Amino acid sequence: MFKNILKLLTLVAACSTVVNAAATLDYTKEGVLRKEDKCDINFVNFGIEADISGLKVKKENNSDGSFNLSIAELKNGNVGLRSNESGYTFDENKETKDYVKITQSGNDLKDFEVKPASKGKFSLVIKNLKSCDGLSIKQTFKDDALMNTYLYYSNVTPEDINHPFNIVEFGPSSNDVPYDTLSWNMNTGLDAVREKCRIFIDFRETNNVGGFHWVWYVSTDTINADKCDNPTFYNIAKKSYASMEVMDELFGDHYNGYVIKREGKENGHMDGILVDQKYLIEIYQNGCDEQSKDQVICTISSNKKLTYKEFTEEFVKNCSSVIENPEEEVKWSVDENGVTAKFDTYSLNITNYNRGALPKNENESVSYKEFKAANSSGIARFNVCTKCGDGSYIGEKCKCEPCPENCTKCTDGKTCTECATGSELVDGKCKIITTTTTTTTTTTTTTTTAVEETETVGVLTEKEEPTESVDVNDEEETSDINDSDDEEEEVTDTPTEVKEEETDEVEEATEAEEQEEEKEPVQITKVVTIKRPKTIKKCLIKKN
Repeated sequence: MFKNILKLLTLVAACSTVVNAAATLDYTKEGVLRKEDKCDINFVNFGIEADISGLKVKKENNSDGSFNLSIAELKNGNVGLRSNESGYTFDENKETKDYVKITQSGNDLKDFEVKPASKGKFSLVIKNLKSCDGLSIKQTFKDDALMNTYLYYSNVTPEDINHPFNIVEFGPSSNDVPYDTLSWNMNTGLDAVREKCRIFIDFRETNNVGGFHWVWYVSTDTINADKCDNPTFYNIAKKSYASMEVMDELFGDHYNGYVIKREGKENGHMDGILVDQKYLIEIYQNGCDEQSKDQVICTISSNKKLTYKEFTEEFVKNCSSVIENPEEEVKWSVDENGVTAKFDTYSLNITNYNRGALPKNENESVSYKEFKAANSSGIARFNVCTKCGDGSYIGEKCKCEPCPENCTKCTDGKTCTECATGSELVDGKCKIITTTTTTTTTTTTTTTTAVEETETVGVLTEKEEPTESVDVNDEEETSDINDSDDEEEEVTDTPTEVKEEETDEVEEATEAEEQEEEKEPVQITKVVTIKRPKTIKKCLIKKN
């Protein structure tokens, strides 16, 4: 029985070989190559030095001549990569495998298992391998890392970079309020610094501030096998930031980050110095809306201390966030209380903050807090306050915004306190005063009707006189016949004309021809048509 157990133990030992920790490391552009016992493995983004040489690697032979390769104690860089407050989550049990990429001689391997371990680590089993030749294991990252940006005031890159520093040595404000928060792509950024400089990520201990995570550093102090200087390192690394707009606006080309790191904070850090500039002025502003009063809104860097005139000129050039139109003429003044800039619709009052001092007259220069030990830099901090003119208010980022329509004064974009002429204040709004006028129009209509009358004069015999029985008087309400107006007519062979009163008009007369019968009287038929205009006033019709 005892002999059988001994044989079984011997068989297990023969089938399982543990690779000891006496491995050597080569830092290449492809990663950290771990060499030992004819099983060389390339590791990417798992750390340096003991993080790789101290891994527990074991082969387990299969009956078909292949083997399974298990690797333990790998550091999981995705755990707590970003704080939970940023909305980042990572499930070690389900997601770890998604961010491990295994290749052999350029071909992807999919037959492997991932098992989470304690304290932010995991183990890996690669199945059915024939050899270790060309084997590479790479850790990728689920999300970008958030980096707060700071300036090392002494303006000299520290000799020992990869460790925590006292926040009071950094700007802005020495109160842990960054110049900006940037999003750094861990995948492209780490690939770039490794391939160009052979710089690698250095994982240290774990930390619970801002959520459980690994402390790590990337700088010219992490291997840097190609001896890249700081400007080269920064120029490579900054290309993986989503946006450098704020930093470029604040410092232009003078800022150089010398380390990207995650320590005991919710976000990571990028610390830097100024290149080719010795003196720095930071401008702060009273908090507006979501803007912190400890947030730097602009900086003025120079190689010498600025005079009063130089300060006013550089302020206009560098602090566009508080100046609406840099081309607008400004009236500057200075006294013991500070420097004032007056524009057409607003004014700026600049005062001392907590380091350095403004000139007190036009002949003085700016005073700086200088770092004697570094013998290379000085810092001054000033505060600016914006005062808006009538018809505007302090809006987002402390800029003057127009009041609502018809407001001459307001507290914000919705609340008026005074109104323009012709408007009245109702519930914080200026409403136009309106007046209603009613007009009544009376129309009188006069209608004129033309009446056409036709008179027929009957058959007349020779020597018989026609008589008219019609007489019109326009001024009376009735018409009477006036026999005295009749005139005697003479019968001839030609048509007879009939003469009437002034108001009568003869339009047509017809006379029958004389009959040839002897001794018979001549008959004449005469038709007289008379048109008489009638004016009916007050819309009344008068009947004759």
